[in-house]
Amino acid sequence: MNDMGDATISTTFQPSLRIDNVLPDVILISSNNVYFYAHRHRIINVSSNLFGGLLLFDPGTSPHGFLPTLNLPESGDVINVVLHTVYGLSCTHFHPTLETVEAALDALIKYGVSLQIHAAPRYRPLHQLLLSRAPYRPIDTYALAGKYELDELAVTVSGHLLSFDLSRITDDLATKMGPVYLKRLFLLHQTRLHALKQILLNPPAGHPPKPGCSLADQSQLTRAWALATAQLVWDATPSLSPNSLRTILESIAEKLSCETCRHMLRQRVQEVVNAWSVVTATI
Repeated sequence: MNDMGDATISTTFQPSLRIDNVLPDVILISSNNVYFYAHRHRIINVSSNLFGGLLLFDPGTSPHGFLPTLNLPESGDVINVVLHTVYGLSCTHFHPTLETVEAALDALIKYGVSLQIHAAPRYRPLHQLLLSRAPYRPIDTYALAGKYELDELAVTVSGHLLSFDLSRITDDLATKMGPVYLKRLFLLHQTRLHALKQILLNPPAGHPPKPGCSLADQSQLTRAWALATAQLVWDATPSLSPNSLRTILESIAEKLSCETCRHMLRQRVQEVVNAWSVVTATI
């Protein structure tokens, strides 16, 4: 922001900003006195209610040489996100907090800007801004997506929650995301753990008896598989990676002296890893 006495001017929305070869024709002033020079036609194009009815005025009624001004109740950080969204510009580099983004989403709704359109992946700036918060505050971002029914965002963010302890979800978070998205998150965890149990159910196949490895000897592999997989299912989280799964199961080979049994183990481990890799990792 640029200083202007007791006020500041937005570094993006300045008096010289030309859009569609037109200079700004309205000034939006935030609650903390940040000035945003904007274009009435650009705002009206995306707002279903003339920016909350604030753009109902006739531009020709403004004093000569002065742009009409609108005083808004939101802070400069919030209006910054709102206008970047309206203009289809990225504001990720400003690093707004998640609380600021949430306030901006509320403001966008108030000013008639559709979140279903502008937070969808095809309108990348707002969608990418929300996604940029997911690695740092995944459950809060997911709750935000649920609150505003931004399904594509919720699906993507849910992939960051496979290692999240669902018992840490507070009443406030549950209320914000709503019962539908809360249930879908619990089902994601339950479905992955159930799938893992089913995938591990069958032990490696046996092989025809041979010198040094009878059918009785091969039961050692079956027992080792049962013990290892029972412990694995007990300890596993939905975030278990295919590589970690492979490492745990391949360690069974240390207990085997028969090379054919080891081959059958490697074959079964590969089948398990392949199956686990395609289990859905999002809601």
